[in-house]
Amino acid sequence: MNVLVIDDQYINRYLLEKLLIGYGFSVISAVDGVEALEKLKEGPVDLIISDILLPRMDGFQLCREVKTNPDYAQIPFIFYTAAYTEQKDREFAESLGADRFIVKPTDPAEFINIIRDLVKNIPQEEIAVPKTIVLGENEYLSEHNKRLIHQLEKKLTELEEMNKSLRISEKRYKNLFDNANDAIILHEITPTGEFGRILEANGVTSALLGYSHDELLGKNMTEIDNAKSSEYYQELMATLLERKHQTFEAEHLTKFGKIVPVEISAHLFEENGTRFCLVICRDITYRKAAIKELHQAFTQINENLHHIAVIGDQIRNPLSVIMSCCEECESGYKNKVATAVNDIDSFIRKLDIRMIESEKVRNVLSGSQGKHTMGSIQDLNDRV
Repeated sequence: MNVLVIDDQYINRYLLEKLLIGYGFSVISAVDGVEALEKLKEGPVDLIISDILLPRMDGFQLCREVKTNPDYAQIPFIFYTAAYTEQKDREFAESLGADRFIVKPTDPAEFINIIRDLVKNIPQEEIAVPKTIVLGENEYLSEHNKRLIHQLEKKLTELEEMNKSLRISEKRYKNLFDNANDAIILHEITPTGEFGRILEANGVTSALLGYSHDELLGKNMTEIDNAKSSEYYQELMATLLERKHQTFEAEHLTKFGKIVPVEISAHLFEENGTRFCLVICRDITYRKAAIKELHQAFTQINENLHHIAVIGDQIRNPLSVIMSCCEECESGYKNKVATAVNDIDSFIRKLDIRMIESEKVRNVLSGSQGKHTMGSIQDLNDRV
């Protein structure tokens, strides 16, 4: 059995073709009513399955053309639609001579059963007798226009609802964008793989860099990076192009020449053949200051520990001499001097214990957070 399928959407047409072929039907396809009439002239067609919403000639017009043509009127005609779903649409289709009216989507097995029942329930001797067309020309034109206008109104209503939802969504995401805690920049990636023009930036970016929103738009990313940071930024491009995401530290340059250390999270994506980069920049000025202070604290701790050790040795050496002298001395002050020396030695031992405890604290800090912090300082020095 040869089936003529009419649908202007490729994916719909493709799925219907594969379904029918899978059940043993031969399929001929067309994208609209005009092409369908041409296909009818080319060879025998045993069944027509058509969408309604089509360019040039819609399904309603095609059905009327088929059912008013003696050469094609006996061919069973099925409407398969997702747009025209109301009872008046069904009634209008039946008045044009349509044999079945199926609303998308329909279970594939059920769809095939409808086709088989349609062919099976039409006796061979009656196939040549077309269904009676109820509407005359004027009534057809009037009702057809009503159906089209009604469908257009539905589409306009749906479009307005979609636009309303889109506006709400845009407002929501704009609020998220503008009220984010970090600076957010959208910029181009040039065809040569370099960072290009800034296309969008939020208010935090303006506050961070000192530029107005309009001043930022159109600037090149290299204009807000200092030279060394920009060079390092470009070195990461190969990794960014491969992984589509990269997090690193760099430095931005404000409008007034101030350097701002930032942590950058860059996300690469492509749209219509053009590559873009969404950059989230976090000001880490206070983090850097804390790292510097911690580094200074480590330095001071090390210096203090060294001085304590030196002082301890400087005190112990004279004490050992004094103790030796006391052992040889027969003076009555011998015991008093020995007691004073032991008191001093006990104090120094306590000082040693405090020094060991301080070293443990230092080692714990340097082995965990301190080690990471010192590494960050070294990375920054190597980079900038």
